[in-house]
Amino acid sequence: MNFILGYARYLLLGGLALLGFGGYLLYQSATGGGIPQESALAVVQGEVAGARKVTVTKKRRRGGESHSYYYEVDVQPQSGDKLTVRLPTLVPESKVQDMANADTIQVSYDATSSNNDAYAVQGDGKEILPYAQMAKYMQEDADRSSAEAPLMMGAGLLLAILGGLGMRWRRRRIQAAEAVAA
Repeated sequence: MNFILGYARYLLLGGLALLGFGGYLLYQSATGGGIPQESALAVVQGEVAGARKVTVTKKRRRGGESHSYYYEVDVQPQSGDKLTVRLPTLVPESKVQDMANADTIQVSYDATSSNNDAYAVQGDGKEILPYAQMAKYMQEDADRSSAEAPLMMGAGLLLAILGGLGMRWRRRRIQAAEAVAA
């Protein structure tokens, strides 16, 4: 019992963190996956200098690895430096190949993000990846992520209740010991 009481504050904080993260996932699902408005996107037009699939491997402390994947497309405008935009792997690989095969492309991307996330692409005057399709991909991904949010929030609520009860019991125990000592 002393073990639970000693770690009651950690149970409470962990439970609140799970509640918050579950709420964030539900918020992302309700707001369309966090995609910016089309009018807020920057536009670059130029030739495709390269396209590739990138794999990022992270080693975990206690063994094992985690992998994340995304596509990068390099756009060389008529004047200026080469710009690298990022597409999630939610986008089919055939769309990325269509971008790479196009002579000129026009990319609408989020210039405020550190990754230059692309949300709409036109190649040789044709829509390769419309904004509406990308919004649909992002919404589906947010819905998939939020499917586990109720379970996460339930576990967080249980941990927060246990932590709160443990802290309350511990405080009452300390007050009783102080009353006996006085």
